[in-house]
Amino acid sequence: MILTALLLELRSLTRSPFRLIVLLLVIGAGLFVIYEGQRDVQRWEEAIANGQAEQDQALQDVRGYFASGDLGPSDRPWIQMTSPRWQDWYAATRISRAPAPLAGIAFASAESGAVSVRVNRFADPLLAAGMNIENPVLAAAGGLDLVAVLSLLLPLLILALGVEVGGFERYSGLLPLVRVQSGRDHTWLWARCLAVGFIAAAVGLFLVLSAAFGAGADLVSAIPLLALVFIYIALWTALLAVVSVISRHPSHGAVSLGAAWIVFCFLIPAIGVERSAALSSNDFALDLTVDARDAGHDHADADLQELYAIVFKRFPELRNTAPYSLERGRREVNEALRIVHLEERMEGRAKVAKKHSELVTAVSMASPTVAFSRALEEIAGRSPEAAEGFRKAVVDAAASRAERYIRTTWLSTKLGLEDFEELHASTPQFVEPPQPSWLNEFADLVGWTLIFLVLAVLLAKWSPRRS
Repeated sequence: MILTALLLELRSLTRSPFRLIVLLLVIGAGLFVIYEGQRDVQRWEEAIANGQAEQDQALQDVRGYFASGDLGPSDRPWIQMTSPRWQDWYAATRISRAPAPLAGIAFASAESGAVSVRVNRFADPLLAAGMNIENPVLAAAGGLDLVAVLSLLLPLLILALGVEVGGFERYSGLLPLVRVQSGRDHTWLWARCLAVGFIAAAVGLFLVLSAAFGAGADLVSAIPLLALVFIYIALWTALLAVVSVISRHPSHGAVSLGAAWIVFCFLIPAIGVERSAALSSNDFALDLTVDARDAGHDHADADLQELYAIVFKRFPELRNTAPYSLERGRREVNEALRIVHLEERMEGRAKVAKKHSELVTAVSMASPTVAFSRALEEIAGRSPEAAEGFRKAVVDAAASRAERYIRTTWLSTKLGLEDFEELHASTPQFVEPPQPSWLNEFADLVGWTLIFLVLAVLLAKWSPRRS
């Protein structure tokens, strides 16, 4: 019976302009965003390559200075590569985010941080120069990418293909005849729902394989994406089964499925957006810039010994190299305090990010669409947690640079080419995307699917008397 239902659905699909248009819309939109996603990844890789080229040129210049014995540019004699200050400046290593194999599927995701940052002791990834200004409302709303196509348009395809299932059979008087011939209640409805799910799964499989092939990703990288897409389609197919059991007219199915699509795909996520905006109301790069400026004024009139105590608490190894005159080291203390303030701002941002993550988790449990989208962003390596990890890596590298600069300055050490090479090598050049964690969202989708399946079975046992 499933094969018969599948052939019927395919024939209905070819004969219905509306259903065919929806199918072509989903496939066309999917292929378009896959192409745009690859273009975005190419721009990402070009930004990294340009940064690496600038870095290599700076390194080549410094090596030339040491080879010639000039120790600096001839037109700027005050620059000497033996100084910790100028070595730190010219050895500014580019630290970049390596894109995940499937980064292109979520190029319009909430995360919008920088992909390459020039790291020296002044590096600050929280300022506007280190990242784009993040608007949490726009971030939560997202944009059109493969994540949006899969999470929003695939359910719409199931809605369009299965809108008449159940309601048509009852309205036309076909269901009692099917019951007499098959000897079972609702067997034909289950078969039609499965047929619709198979068609949607074929479309999802085609888009996933197209995205993986276009990105040059291997099958191992695509398996989690396939698993999530299939369980998401199974969830909406189970919801279709629920609606098919209770529909008395084709219009009933259209209203019920449309209402479910609006609630899960727009209404609940919109509530999360509003709450997210409230949590992140002060989380803009402009506010962070003002905070960074004000932080420098907080200790302007503070006792110098107190400032040293703050620095030694953060950098205990500097205690043995402190100058005999506290006033002589004031400039370096301010350098260290900048790092302390930066880490404090990072900690404050992390607390907001934790609250935001908890909110998204709660919304994911209420909306399978949010859970599905969140899992896909994790697979793409473009989740907010991935951006936060990259910014933390930049801050850690800047702190290491600042500590090295302060120590060599207080020791009045003259540095050579080996020190320069060691300084450059001490900063990692790439931050790999974090290991995706999508199993919790997958479990949420499985839970929703089971709920709809159980509900469909219970309604089917109760509804034969009404059919």
